[in-house]
Amino acid sequence: MFQFTRDDRTAGLYTITVSQFALVFMLSAVAVAVPALGREFGASASQLGLVESGYISAVAMLLFPVTRLSDKIGRGSTFAFGMGLFTVLSMILPLSNTISQFIVLRVFQGCGGAMMVSTGLALIADMYSGPGRAKAMGIASAGVYLGLSMGPWLGGLIVTHLGWRWIFYGGAIPCAVGLFLSIRTLPVKPVIRHGVRFDFGGAIFIALGMILLSQGGSHLDGSSGALMLVGGIFFLLCFAFWEGRAKAPLLSLALFSGNPAFSLGSAAQFISYAAIYGITFLLSLYLQVAQGMTASDAGLLLMVQPVMQVILSLVSGKWCERWSPHLVATVGMGIATAGLGAAIFLGVFPSLWFAGLILALCGAGSAMFATANMAVIMGAVTRENYGVASAVVAAMRTTGMTVSLVFISGVFAVIIGPAALTAENADVFIRAMYTAFIALTVFSALGVLMSAKGRLRTRAGGGGPDAGN
Repeated sequence: MFQFTRDDRTAGLYTITVSQFALVFMLSAVAVAVPALGREFGASASQLGLVESGYISAVAMLLFPVTRLSDKIGRGSTFAFGMGLFTVLSMILPLSNTISQFIVLRVFQGCGGAMMVSTGLALIADMYSGPGRAKAMGIASAGVYLGLSMGPWLGGLIVTHLGWRWIFYGGAIPCAVGLFLSIRTLPVKPVIRHGVRFDFGGAIFIALGMILLSQGGSHLDGSSGALMLVGGIFFLLCFAFWEGRAKAPLLSLALFSGNPAFSLGSAAQFISYAAIYGITFLLSLYLQVAQGMTASDAGLLLMVQPVMQVILSLVSGKWCERWSPHLVATVGMGIATAGLGAAIFLGVFPSLWFAGLILALCGAGSAMFATANMAVIMGAVTRENYGVASAVVAAMRTTGMTVSLVFISGVFAVIIGPAALTAENADVFIRAMYTAFIALTVFSALGVLMSAKGRLRTRAGGGGPDAGN
């Protein structure tokens, strides 16, 4: 095992934090650019949903295969290769001439993203043990939320004054910096481990499931969409069945057996992102399409959520060392659920301060939950399972994001239909938005219950945190 010195850990943590910032910066910036993309390409509301869900579903379907790849060649080398691929795609995406080209390239960009997100937490877990791990994960989470906070603001300014393509040109810069730092600070030289078998059957099942799931939501206005959704669910169930019987599974289901902290924490992770993730996408469209705001003004208001996430992620790691992580996670999930519930009344209180309050509640609650729930999940497994646990955390996050956007795309397809999203049909969009918020609030409330039950009862053999137990 690679031995990290104190300086290596500091530099490595900084490297991974930079990569997390670069990754989500372009995600949050693109969310603000979605209306501009729609106008230029004449895209429908459901196609605009694929701009984000296409990327995220690619990440989700590759997380476990990439984790097994990293077991064979090393986490550092996998991380660095993913950063390189992501950087190259960031330079190619602005060359798109149609919305279809753009969506396809975003899917390939997701391949690079999968390599980074599936190994980042595992690298931190390798570098840090004991109580310091929760703090390190909080710092990495702050990088994520800093990228989220700068994305809407800078993205809005760029779209308004330079055009959406410059989001990718500018976003490639921190990606290149992250690539340079990863080569300098992480064990990036591939070390081939013989005897590591690859589960091709599981990889095929999860790929088919995620592809059909993401496509089905955007085509739900026709019979083909429903068939694709059913097919996606079927192949994901096949994946679970296969993994329970495979000799070298991508996901060892034994991790979930008799480990309620890991199982319930993973379920709560999925529910949290499925419920909360779509709020930025929905409010970006609401502010620009229904309220007539410019991209830069909308982006400035949308910063409220990630700014709260940055602040709370920096302190929630310390809270997890004072109180039980599952309690911190439960409180955070409850606050975020209150924010979603408030969004249902956005039409009753259509002021900017009320929209800001919604974003603040969702941002503060999701940050508290994310850091604390990571401590629960990673603390519930032994060191040899850090890689798989990291992939589970990332898979629940990205699958939740995918389901969130697939659900929103489906609501758009059913209520709005194939028409382009413009100010003229803003009233129909608002009706679709309210429908989405009601369902997401109910789903988020279920996550509160899951988190409350996910108590970490025993200390993991690898020194994972079990604060307060």
